[in-house]
Amino acid sequence: MSLPPYLETRLVQTEFPAGQRVLMISDIHGHATAFKKLLRRAAFGPKDTLVVVGDLLEKGTESLAVVRTLMDLSRTHRVYTLMGNMDVFTLGKLLTDDAEKRHTLFSYAPLMKNWWGGCLLMEMCREMGVPFTADMDEAETVRLIRAHFAPELHFLEWLPTILDTPDMTFVHGGVPHLRLHELAGKDCHAVLKLDDFLSSGLSFPKYVTVGHWPAVLYRDDLMDMSPLLCRERHILCLDGGCGVKKSGQLNCVIQPFPGSGDFSFVWEDDLPRVTALQDQRPSSDHTYIKFHDRQVTVLSRDDPDFALVSWHGKKVRVPVSALDFEHPGQLNTDITDYLLPVRAGDELSLIRTVAGRHYVRRDCILGWYCGPVAPAAESSVTPEHAL
Repeated sequence: MSLPPYLETRLVQTEFPAGQRVLMISDIHGHATAFKKLLRRAAFGPKDTLVVVGDLLEKGTESLAVVRTLMDLSRTHRVYTLMGNMDVFTLGKLLTDDAEKRHTLFSYAPLMKNWWGGCLLMEMCREMGVPFTADMDEAETVRLIRAHFAPELHFLEWLPTILDTPDMTFVHGGVPHLRLHELAGKDCHAVLKLDDFLSSGLSFPKYVTVGHWPAVLYRDDLMDMSPLLCRERHILCLDGGCGVKKSGQLNCVIQPFPGSGDFSFVWEDDLPRVTALQDQRPSSDHTYIKFHDRQVTVLSRDDPDFALVSWHGKKVRVPVSALDFEHPGQLNTDITDYLLPVRAGDELSLIRTVAGRHYVRRDCILGWYCGPVAPAAESSVTPEHAL
């Protein structure tokens, strides 16, 4: 029995124009505004090649705009858009005639709205003028969606899974090897949802560029959201946690020409920017609690805003809002107690303020700033960094 197009591993082999830049982005997750700002930041133009390594949809409020932006760019620029596991998840519920699978998307939508502000299904209903209710006719709604959004669904349904060039292979999750024709035609989940790819120990003769797993999860000391380049193993991890984490950013890695060993990157986010008004020295002892290892013991709740917890024998002060009250003994997010090095005048991305302490990202590093802040200037810029 053949797989539907969106479930089939589709391999595209091509060669990028010599001497021209290659821009690489992954995991836009419904953040069209940040995506457009990032393209401007990178000065993306008609002589560049853009590769978007999957997960266009969900975990943001602008999934339709992301799809339409890429559809428009594909008509005028050299753009390769790949499939991601969240794209397959949503397509599998909108294009199926299985009522139970379809209901999964409708029942999941309110949770996505509560956590991320919305989802593709709700965006589509809103554009069609169809109220989203608990007792809506799901089959009729999907029929209307398929008719109204036929171009967008066709674009998504036929996205390739793996893009292979002489110098680099692109795939959302990862590949077990570079015998790519052996993977073609099989269920795409094997290469789209390859969690913790860098920890597999694999290495390759040319770069394999992936998204899916935020690069910060590979780091142990600091919460650094920048891309991660593993030169000795030829693996490039793009994902800055945009959408998946409220503290995330959208990364764009830039290669000056195909085959170059030089890489730089710029980033964007949708967070408000503030300016630090005084210096702060970094903390010398700090802890980073990762999301997949977030079991803690609450030691004290004396402070109404912060709790003292124990994590692997270390005492850590975390916001009370980070405690998962539905699952006692867990945090609901990854967190650090790191005090950032800050100079007066530094621009910070503001995630939250708790009792006068600001949880921020200074450039790509997360931590706390305890000084006063003011709104940042509208003309603020994000510098380009070497990898």
